[in-house]
Amino acid sequence: MIISAIVGQKHKRYEIQVDGESVLSVHEDVLVKYGLHKGMEIEPADLSEIIEAQERHYVAQAFFRYVSYRPRTVKEAEQHLLQKGFEASLIRSVLESMKKQGYLDDRQYAINWIKERQTGKKLGIHRLKQELIRKGVSSVYIDEAIEEEHIEEERQLVTEVAERRYSRIYQEDWQTVERRLGAYLLRRGFPSHLVRQALQQIRNKRDQEDS
Repeated sequence: MIISAIVGQKHKRYEIQVDGESVLSVHEDVLVKYGLHKGMEIEPADLSEIIEAQERHYVAQAFFRYVSYRPRTVKEAEQHLLQKGFEASLIRSVLESMKKQGYLDDRQYAINWIKERQTGKKLGIHRLKQELIRKGVSSVYIDEAIEEEHIEEERQLVTEVAERRYSRIYQEDWQTVERRLGAYLLRRGFPSHLVRQALQQIRNKRDQEDS
């Protein structure tokens, strides 16, 4: 088998003709990687390898388009590529390469997610943990990320959120305040023991103001 012609196409692509017949179209990166040129002798096994390399290139390009908007987890990237119709084995191979190159890092993703969501959305650790689990991040990475965010930061956060919410309902009787505020904080994902502490702080402050 001899490469009889290489015809340039749009978007850095090239049509490869073997023995006068068009057999595939490859990206410039694949062309250069395998040193393809007119007159080159090529075996069927070589052709199969080149075809697979081109498929990997398709998967990689789809991956880079997907992560260009914002960081993704391994599970998110895998599901997206499966929906695009790529073979599962090819996807796993490409994603493994992306992890080694640093384009996918679930551990760092978990750390950044917790910091950003705590700061921007004022959400508690329990809520954030559930979000990361749904995104496919392993519990090991989640626990490591949580450990990096000291518990004192969440204690301060739940106090801040509780006081801000309390300012809207402070005219209610204490039983109503305790019920509504406690439920609100739990929905925000704060652990129950910190919610109880925050409620007690507000109760103490309320009692002092009333005395």
